Parts: sequence; structure tokens; C-alpha cells
Amino acid sequence: MTVLSMSRAEIDRVHVLRDVVAERITVREAAQLLRVTSRQAFRLLKAYRIGGPAALLSKKRGKPSNRAYPAIVRSEALALIKTHYVD
Repeated sequence: MTVLSMSRAEIDRVHVLRDVVAERITVREAAQLLRVTSRQAFRLLKAYRIGGPAALLSKKRGKPSNRAYPAIVRSEALALIKTHYVD
């Protein structure tokens, strides 16, 4: 058994898509509940059917931001701040 760390939004997606698979709601209703387009809902449903709840997790989780500065820039900025400001 694998333990997944999911956000509240990802958990909500799992519950809605589970209802679609069980045919309690339609894909169009699921799209409205998830506030996505029908096309996006079909894409999520396909991923859910193939990979289960793990397929709905963010692929960027645990990776650095594309907009992050390199560590050297951060350390140089902190060194400048420490030299000019006592507190």
C-alpha cells in the first residue's frame, strides 16, 4: 500500500472522479464541480482511470521553481544584508 500526500483540491478531484466512474454524475457535472472545462475533465478522468489517484498528483511537487534564483545569488544577497544591517 502506497501513502500519497495530497492537497485538499486533489482529494476533492478524486472524490468527484470516483463519482463519475461509478456513474453517479456525468462528466459535464464533474467539470462544473471541479471548475474546469469538459475537455479538462475528460483528461483528468482518463488519467484517473489509467493511474488511479496517484495520477492526479502534481508532477512539479518536490522540484524547484523555474523562477527560483540560484543558491549563490541568495547567499550573496544575505551576505550583503548582514554587512549593512545589524538586526
